[in-house]
Amino acid sequence: MKEFKINDFLTLKLQNNRTNIYVKNRVFTQCMYLLLNIPVDRIRDYDPIDSIDEAAEVLDRSLEGSRSQHLITPEEEFVGHCSNIQVWAENDYDTRILHRNLAFPLLKRLSDVGDPIAKKKFKEEIALRYSSGHTTVNMFLSQNGYLKYLSSEELECLLDDNKLPILGEISIGFKRILDSIEDNDLDKYIQGSTRYLKKNLGIHNIPFVISYILKDFSENNRKKLVRSVFDCLKTDKKFPLINYLNNNQRYLDKIELDTVKYNDRIIGLMQEQILNLRDQNIENIKQIENLENRYKKIQELDLSNNNIKDLDGIENFTNLRTLNMNNNKIRSIKNIEKLKELRSVSFRNNSISEIQEIKELTQLEYLDLSGNTKIGKIPGFMNEMESLTVLKLANCSIKEFSEEVARFFWSEQNYRYFSDYSQDDVRYYESAHREMASSNNQLYKKFVNWIFKFKPVMLELDVTYRDIVRFERSTSKRAIRNWKATKDFKKWLFNKKQTSITAFM
Repeated sequence: MKEFKINDFLTLKLQNNRTNIYVKNRVFTQCMYLLLNIPVDRIRDYDPIDSIDEAAEVLDRSLEGSRSQHLITPEEEFVGHCSNIQVWAENDYDTRILHRNLAFPLLKRLSDVGDPIAKKKFKEEIALRYSSGHTTVNMFLSQNGYLKYLSSEELECLLDDNKLPILGEISIGFKRILDSIEDNDLDKYIQGSTRYLKKNLGIHNIPFVISYILKDFSENNRKKLVRSVFDCLKTDKKFPLINYLNNNQRYLDKIELDTVKYNDRIIGLMQEQILNLRDQNIENIKQIENLENRYKKIQELDLSNNNIKDLDGIENFTNLRTLNMNNNKIRSIKNIEKLKELRSVSFRNNSISEIQEIKELTQLEYLDLSGNTKIGKIPGFMNEMESLTVLKLANCSIKEFSEEVARFFWSEQNYRYFSDYSQDDVRYYESAHREMASSNNQLYKKFVNWIFKFKPVMLELDVTYRDIVRFERSTSKRAIRNWKATKDFKKWLFNKKQTSITAFM
């Protein structure tokens, strides 16, 4: 078996006379063929060609046949594939270099397994190749759903260059439905078209697509289309309903919706006892509108991924059981102590340093403070919170905790983020034990246990790692064993001290 490694993610192997591509050590099965035998008298025909896809159209389709037709051996074909894909990789996965049937699926797989260049280039290549206007490439990208990997903003950039013909096709399709189908059957046909949109452009882009094509319709048909799409997708959890509602409020004015607003913009819908207000650019909880008669009804509130700095206004949600405030800019949690019904609270990735107010939440069972790097202590009052069973402190900077709350330190792998140690501790431990103290900046439990037992011995003896290392290297004996200084080390320290006194005198 022959093997050729392109990079850490990509390898080619010749197995059973067939060239196989491996991505991160897993076979990637994909049809490939080499473009061969360009006649000398036709070389000028290829001067304007910009990609292999264009070359494939100029060449006869018989090139996709068996290799025997071109009189090359499996080994020669393997060398050709290795050369092509190596050049492709060296040019940052430029999809013009490989045939589209291979370039895009392979680039997608490389992106999925974590190749940093592929992750950066995947969407960029989709946009660049689609904007080139090459008909077969565009058809391949749209029919195989590659455009759904682009955001609405990226699709809009393609529109600026008048390079998004698929929207014209979608517009024509909706027009035919609206002009020829009775209102009673409209939803059934619109549903089919929305399935096409989801497959080829992604459900997240539907609000953008509908807003863009509405200009092609009469006022009556605009209202029909907006409402039909709303009826088809309103229960789909992946559909960006809030965005759709904000784009089309004028056409949905008579539909009864229990909306929540912020700065006159719809940011959420009431769903029984749950209110989800993630990613809505909220800065002030008090300014959230349309909640006056609903505060007591809400038991689960999600305000994550906003720009909230404090909890002013949170006290109005008096029956709240679950609160998610992840990824905000919160410094103070004042007012949370007024929410006596809280069972679960998450404050991941904020700027909190003090959590004294938490002690008033006597029914709290779950608390996540991960990512608040200013939290350096597990307060003793947490031992008195009888209901609290889970405390998460990942990526905090825990340096201090009392024995009474030690169970929280050792649970949920919080010990991996202990910060009261030095690089000298790490160097000595790894040298003495011949094992790592951490992995990916997260400490191993064995190292943390060692720190708690070894450092007090050093303090009691008033010694440094330099002393320990000098003794151990000169005597080939251990300085500390079973968390006590050995007799030989004590004697060495005594002699060292006497030598220092003599030298001083």
